[in-house]
Amino acid sequence: MIEFREVFFEYEDNKWAVENLNFSFDKGQFVSIIGGNGSGKSTIARLTNGLLLSQKGKVIVDGITTNDPNIGNSIKAKVGIVFQNPDNQFIGMTVEEDIAFGLENLNVDRNEAHRRVTEVSEMLGIEKYLSSPPSILSGGEKQKVAIAGALVLTPEYLVLDEVTSLLDPISRREIISIVKSLVKNQGIGVLYITHNTEEIVDSDYIVAINKGKIVTKGKAKEVFSNVEYLHSIGVSVPGDIYVSYYLKKRGLLSEDVFFEQEIIKRLC
Repeated sequence: MIEFREVFFEYEDNKWAVENLNFSFDKGQFVSIIGGNGSGKSTIARLTNGLLLSQKGKVIVDGITTNDPNIGNSIKAKVGIVFQNPDNQFIGMTVEEDIAFGLENLNVDRNEAHRRVTEVSEMLGIEKYLSSPPSILSGGEKQKVAIAGALVLTPEYLVLDEVTSLLDPISRREIISIVKSLVKNQGIGVLYITHNTEEIVDSDYIVAINKGKIVTKGKAKEVFSNVEYLHSIGVSVPGDIYVSYYLKKRGLLSEDVFFEQEIIKRLC
């Protein structure tokens, strides 16, 4: 389990980027973080695997505190992280070299490294690109390579920070499908950070952030029930939920109905 216990973090401007965060998620869960620009979402991503260290409170990964000076790379081995722009993460001259880079740093045996690279590339459908330079790939293919580079290290948790925001709708759906498959079939715990709420309606739970503080958390129906407040903090709700909100406001629905089929049933 990854736990945030009363976590505070500030950059050099002496303002809390995140303040008094309390939440947790476990292996096999798909948990989402939403919030407007500058709300602290990316800071949370970096705190989760020790790229940033809290100034107050604790981030605890399977019983290990990220601030512990004696942990070495154990947290980063447990918690993989993928960012918004895959171009900023490429290191190798070929896709295969790039995926294998982390394994080389860990001195993993060459045969074992080749096996792992082959396994994750086949799982993500990018095996035909292994000898190609990453620069020739599409946005969706590049993001799959970035995810492969994290998965090849066999993490128990995966933090995905706006990984679909630069992608076309088809590539976005592919990435979401892959991520949910990792949760269901491999039991990886996923912390999914996004501004696209359409992608997260079936999250195990959702945490909404504003100005570094948690303002609400729960299942989609709970979090998205206050449409006007979410809009005021820069969060757009999924289309079905906005339609329900609009129809209720016009007196055409008597209660909150959140999904398309439910709306149709109530109106017919």
